Amino acid sequence: MEAGNQIQEWSRHLPDDDVGLFEATHTQRAIRSFRPDPIPRELIIKMIETATKAPSGSNTQPWAFIVLQARDRVAELAEFTRTGFQVMLDRAGAGAQIGATGPLPSLDEMVEGFGRIPLIVIVCLVNPPGETGRGDCASIYPAIQNLLLAARALGIGATLTDGWTYDSEAETAAVRELLKIPEHVEPIAFIPMGYPDQERYGKTRRRPWDEVTHWDGWEGEKENSARPPNLTTGVPSWPRA
Repeated sequence: MEAGNQIQEWSRHLPDDDVGLFEATHTQRAIRSFRPDPIPRELIIKMIETATKAPSGSNTQPWAFIVLQARDRVAELAEFTRTGFQVMLDRAGAGAQIGATGPLPSLDEMVEGFGRIPLIVIVCLVNPPGETGRGDCASIYPAIQNLLLAARALGIGATLTDGWTYDSEAETAAVRELLKIPEHVEPIAFIPMGYPDQERYGKTRRRPWDEVTHWDGWEGEKENSARPPNLTTGVPSWPRA
């Protein structure tokens, strides 16, 4: 399909209200509840094309995208990922016992209905020949962010997760075998996608910029503003999306 015709085709599916860059970044939140409606292939292509416009170290572009829509394949993947997600929920529950944010109901719902998710995009790192592992992940996450922003612009719900990696290497190996992923290709994250159901995009809850910005060097009085997630529970100490 020629570029002009392709743009005309995917633009038919754009939301009525145009979403600018700053609106997209300020309203991009994790969506985990999806309607069953399929996402048109031309929009999937547009999101992935947008992801590939991201920067990468030395312009290596070490990414690959596995698109899952077939119901039987998504259902098979669900069997391998449910255990990993359960670990996430258990950790969140442990955090709630010490006063941190508790489990996310929307995450629990997504886990239960995983096999019904309309679209899953697995973002992979393609290592150089002879290398394995998570390697140059820094060149993958800009592409993931582009993918999420493209979904936001198109009114498609999405969330970033690494699912099965919370459990064990056995889960990752099982997913590799299921999807025939080569050894030098590392699954980094997968993005469940679909048109929002019970959740909507909107204002996000984030730390104020002035709490996390240090001018001309580290400002000591702001030291506590940069506290990391709880290392025991994995639960962030700041408000969730």
